[in-house]
Amino acid sequence: MAESQKLIVNFGRNVSFRPQVIETPRTEEEVLEILKHHSGRKIRAIGRLHAWSEAPSGDDVIIDLRNLNEVKTEKRDGGIWATIGAGCQIKRVLTELDRQAGATTPSVGLISEQALAGAMSTGTHGSGKNSLSHYAAEVRIAMYDPETGEPVIRTISEGPELRAARCSLGCLGVIVSIGLWARPKYNVEEHFLCHSTLEGVLKEEAEFPLQQFFLIPWSWTYYGQHRREVAASRSGLASLYRLYFFLTFDVGMHLVLLLFTQWLPFRGGLKFFFRQVIPWTVVKKWKVIDNSSDMLIMEHELFVHIETEVFVKRSQLPTALPFVIEMIRHFDGQAGALSPASQERLREFGLLEQVASGARTYTHHYPICVRRILPDDTLISMASSDDEDYYSISIVSVAKPSGRDGFFRFSEILASTMAALFAARLHWGKYCPTDSRTVTTLYPHLPEFRSICNQGDVHGRFRNNWVDRLIFGSTPE
Repeated sequence: MAESQKLIVNFGRNVSFRPQVIETPRTEEEVLEILKHHSGRKIRAIGRLHAWSEAPSGDDVIIDLRNLNEVKTEKRDGGIWATIGAGCQIKRVLTELDRQAGATTPSVGLISEQALAGAMSTGTHGSGKNSLSHYAAEVRIAMYDPETGEPVIRTISEGPELRAARCSLGCLGVIVSIGLWARPKYNVEEHFLCHSTLEGVLKEEAEFPLQQFFLIPWSWTYYGQHRREVAASRSGLASLYRLYFFLTFDVGMHLVLLLFTQWLPFRGGLKFFFRQVIPWTVVKKWKVIDNSSDMLIMEHELFVHIETEVFVKRSQLPTALPFVIEMIRHFDGQAGALSPASQERLREFGLLEQVASGARTYTHHYPICVRRILPDDTLISMASSDDEDYYSISIVSVAKPSGRDGFFRFSEILASTMAALFAARLHWGKYCPTDSRTVTTLYPHLPEFRSICNQGDVHGRFRNNWVDRLIFGSTPE
């Protein structure tokens, strides 16, 4: 049953839209009926709205896929083949794969709240492996037949079309299911170590390929969450470790940051917390083994926040991350934060005046998470690459929605400067302040992606204003 004029708000409370019609199909046949009934209108599919960009927005017809959540597994060609409904939340995917086949997804991201299709369509990733997009082996999409105009479901399983469908931002149609090769579930060993330099934490990567690490603001030290797959069984103290991690980081740290950003704004207290308190909360060298689905996921959905995420190639990371530090210090108002080399490069690109205007407008208040993503076999996922790994740099704010002006300005200037200086890409599913010219420059396969979309969706029925502007460089009809 369609609803009308209902306000839809995303998890981060920074994007809202009021579509004319909301449809919630329960079967693929109902999806086709909806497409037939609304032929000629703009149609956009949504999942769990755990995105901070305008990717899910639509003001005409919205199709909520939450009921397409079935998970089926089968033995095929000696492996475990999984067919998963597009609206299935990742946490349910992990539970069902384990229950049905003792399996898991080939890549596990930091958050499990998203619908699988939404996570795949925006290039969501974990650390040390490819993004979820890379592993989609079959994508079934409801669309209009280019010749007859009738609604059909196409199965895409090879070639450039699959590379486009793996991360499509909804531009090809309504994804109804995804097929992928699951893998047997496995255990991960984890421990924390403190490093004074980026070089130090990166050296650990060879031994701990699943690691992610955190740059702690105002102390500027690195905490490596060193991880690797192991054949050993689950640790006896794994439950205690999970409780420690949940109470200390998932809950405790966030409560302190809320205190200093929303309830009792005090920059000195915030900096004292990072410099003096955080080191005492991290238990170092405590090696614990647990199931990958438990070890690799954090509970970031417990507190409303907003996030932007930039991606740079491995060769750029040693200069890009220090630049992020300089920018944070500069926006906080520290004199001389920008090095002469950075100032010169910004001047060359005509960006120095813009950066200078940001001084004393924003104090960053959240650990910066850095994760490695192997090259994706896609056309426009952030880690799509023919040669190098990418590293994501996450900038998070827990400021209340009405107090995010500083974060927005910082993110916008950081995005433009890092795109110019380091060819940095922005996560499609996070706060994404970029433009069509920048996107065209950063994605060499974008013309091919546009061509495939134009062939499959001749009239652009499945695009919204955001993808029209960023991906196709045009305004809506």
